Amino acid sequence: MDSISSRVLCIAVFLVLVVPPLFSQDMTGTISAIEISGLRRTRPHIARQPLERFLGREAAALDMNEVQAAIRDISVLEPLAITLIETADGFTLDVRVNERWAIYPAPMLAINSGDYNFGIIVMDVNAFGLRNIMGLGVMYGTSGLMTLAIYQHRTRPELPNVNSVFSYRHEERKNFDIDETIHRQYTADRLRLSMAGVYPLNDYVSVSAALLFNHSFLRENPHAFNAPEQGATLLGINPAFSLYHSTWDGILHSQRSLSLAYAYHQAIIGNSYHEASFQGIFEQPIIPGFRINLRSGAVWNSSDDPLHEEDPQRSGVDILPKRFSARHYAGLSGGLEKHIFTTRMLTLSVHGSWQTVFSYGPISGLRFDHGPSAGLRLYFNRVAMPPFSCGVAYNMQSGRYQMAINIGIVY
Repeated sequence: MDSISSRVLCIAVFLVLVVPPLFSQDMTGTISAIEISGLRRTRPHIARQPLERFLGREAAALDMNEVQAAIRDISVLEPLAITLIETADGFTLDVRVNERWAIYPAPMLAINSGDYNFGIIVMDVNAFGLRNIMGLGVMYGTSGLMTLAIYQHRTRPELPNVNSVFSYRHEERKNFDIDETIHRQYTADRLRLSMAGVYPLNDYVSVSAALLFNHSFLRENPHAFNAPEQGATLLGINPAFSLYHSTWDGILHSQRSLSLAYAYHQAIIGNSYHEASFQGIFEQPIIPGFRINLRSGAVWNSSDDPLHEEDPQRSGVDILPKRFSARHYAGLSGGLEKHIFTTRMLTLSVHGSWQTVFSYGPISGLRFDHGPSAGLRLYFNRVAMPPFSCGVAYNMQSGRYQMAINIGIVY
């Protein structure tokens, strides 16, 4: 071997065996600390809480997409950079975030075939930097005039987690059958208060119990028919079990969640009743930006009072009229979602699914409906608000289409 070849061989051996260790980081060790930068309003303990699950993990085994998902679960933060910094005690998980817009006036629009409601709500979804939710709004449409007042409070993580919700609405209630024929119409004021204690068993499982107060007062309405005989005032208790896990594929934030709940409502005025419900979501990425979507929902209600009949949204499907009314539902929706494009501000996706639902109630009896649904979703990357959605669903049993557009937060 000549001298030139020998030199080339020596350089190659040096590059392969010596240079990589000089530039590679030894990831042996555990995560011992968390540092978060970029916070403006959000309190540090709120941002830190979902990341504490990574303390004690092996640095080499850390999945950065899992860290991304944990930050995005906070909803008011957008992760910008995630790095591991070696220290004398192990590794520091260093996270740089950008706070999403949390205070905004949001237009609200809900259109479902011949039913429409529009209005505006002023929201702060990060009040006091604690992810408390405050909102005041007004809506008008085929349901009449509705006013909304919402407050949800979160406590510090070292204290028992207490959530409280208050809402008030004045509405003209109409109950439809599958052919969108009105079978019942009345006007009511509804006041709802709840205070829930939430106890996490681990990072993914939690149990809760809520105290409930519901008051429904019937108003005079010259156009009312088949109206409830009287209003209702109820005190209730609502224990629940929930499981939640999220993933991030670089484009879409997916979740796997399950919720089981039971409620007993003791009547002060009206009739007491029981209620049991189930909600499940399974979103599984196939490739980045393309995922399987499975959603299901079921509710059983022992009340025979029209005031307590349920809307079809709780079944997890949209092939039924928005103001279809029944006591019991069990629905399942399965399909696919594919992102079209992503910018720093927005992500647009298209989705399609096949839906099935059982329902039972005094208006339509026992029914089984099924059909396809498709539409678009627009996710806001820099604003802490739900996505804009529009779509169409076709009920093969009734032969009717349901057109739906939703913007902002509609309660």
